[in-house]
Amino acid sequence: MKKIFYTIAIFFLWHSLHSQTVRQLPEKALDLYPTLSEMYGYAIGQYQDYMLVFGGRIRSELSEIQEKDFPNLDLLLIDFKQNRASAFTTATLEGLLAEQMNATGMAYYQKQNQLFLIGGYGYSETHHQFMTFPYVTVIDLEATIKALLDGKNPVANFYQICDDRIAIFDGTMDYNGQEFFLINGKYAYKLEPFAQNPEYFENDLKGEGRTFMIQGEGQNLEIKNFQTWYDLEELREIYGPLLPELIEQEILKVSPGNADF
Repeated sequence: MKKIFYTIAIFFLWHSLHSQTVRQLPEKALDLYPTLSEMYGYAIGQYQDYMLVFGGRIRSELSEIQEKDFPNLDLLLIDFKQNRASAFTTATLEGLLAEQMNATGMAYYQKQNQLFLIGGYGYSETHHQFMTFPYVTVIDLEATIKALLDGKNPVANFYQICDDRIAIFDGTMDYNGQEFFLINGKYAYKLEPFAQNPEYFENDLKGEGRTFMIQGEGQNLEIKNFQTWYDLEELREIYGPLLPELIEQEILKVSPGNADF
C-alpha cells in the first residue's frame, strides 16, 4: 500500500511540475520579436510575465545556393507585461558557458524557478570545431531576469557541469518529480569547420534513453544514478506510471512495429 501511495504521489508531483515547461512559444512572443518565427532549436524558460529564449538557429533569407542558417548569439527576453522584447549578447557569459548558450537543439526542462539545459550542437571556439556540448547548465530564472532588467551580467546565476554522457542534441527531456529522462537525439561533431570540405560525423541515438538525477545546488551540482537504456520498451515497463507522458509518446514513436523505427 505504501509503495502504491508513493507512486501516485510522485506522479502528481511530476504532473504539477511538468506544466511549467514551455514547449512552444505563444503567438504574442512572436509578435513582440518577429525573428523568432524564423528560428528553431531554441530552449525556453518562463518566470511570471517574462520569457527567456536561449540558443537555436535563425533561418537565412539567402538564395538556395547560398543557403546557411546562423546561430542565435543573443539571450532573448520577452516582457509580456510591458509588451516589449530585448536581446542581450551571450558574449558576456564568456567561454564554454557562452558557447553552449549559442547551441541549437539543447534539451531542457523547467523545475519551479530553475531551467535545466542539456547538450546542444554548435561551434566551440575553445575546441576550434563544431561539437555536441557535454554540459548541464542550471539557470536561476528569477535572478537572471532581474539582472538583465537591472543592466547587470547574469553569469552568477548560471551553473554548469561537464559530463560526456549527456553530450546530445535534438533529444527529448522530461522529469517525473525525481528523475530526468532524455530520449533519442544525436551526437555529432565537425572537424576543420572552415575548410572547403569539412569532415562531419554524426551518430543517431534514436531508440536510446538516459535516466539520471541532478542533485546539489550552485557550484555543488552533480549527476547521480545515471543509466543508459538501449531497450526503451523495458524502460517503459519498469517505470510504468512514473514515466512522463512526453517520454512515453517518444518511446511509442520508435517502439517495435512502428514504421519509423
